[in-house]
Amino acid sequence: MKISGKLVLGIVTVILAVHITAIFYEWYTSLWWWVDVVLHTVGGAWIALVFFYAEQRYKLDFQRMSPLFVIVLALGFVMLAGVAWEWFEYGFDYFFVKEKIEWRAQRGLPDTMGDLFADFAGGLLVSLYVVWRSRDTIQP
Repeated sequence: MKISGKLVLGIVTVILAVHITAIFYEWYTSLWWWVDVVLHTVGGAWIALVFFYAEQRYKLDFQRMSPLFVIVLALGFVMLAGVAWEWFEYGFDYFFVKEKIEWRAQRGLPDTMGDLFADFAGGLLVSLYVVWRSRDTIQP
């Protein structure tokens, strides 16, 4: 399956636009449960797409590996990025918005675990789709 660099760039642009709009209109306080879950799910899907784009771009040839192993590898990459993002949010809260509780990105452990689950779900959906589509295009 061919993944376009324009698609990868387009999706991250949409994620960034929605994030900026959500900050501007204060959706993170009024609709935080919806915006946060959707952006983390799409973000996880995007990270998985970046993983498979890198495989294609640098000719890593995952075709010879077990499909399950490729999915686990992709999900490991997604979760690494998800945990790094959560650390970023924690650092932002700790250093910049200690006193302004309404501006905090972290709303506690349940929020962090929900974010990581949404990252995982988005990454899993894209990984399953790409691996499934890639197996269909193999020439005997």
